[in-house]
Amino acid sequence: MQIEADVSKDGVLTAILPARYRGKRVHVIIDDEAEHATAQWAAISAVLDRAESTSIASRDHREILGEIRQFRESS
Repeated sequence: MQIEADVSKDGVLTAILPARYRGKRVHVIIDDEAEHATAQWAAISAVLDRAESTSIASRDHREILGEIRQFRESS
């Protein structure tokens, strides 16, 4: 279950939970989305940098389709 909560300036977390959790102890996990997204973008950027550094010749869609047709005909 995901919930939204408010955190006051002094660090007090306030959230409204369903009645079934009232009077019970719950475990709260904080997933800092900004840090997670930053790490993902860094990984994506690294992959793209490596891809750009390869010497793969760029082709337009007509060239790619032509090569696919040649491959199919050769099978």
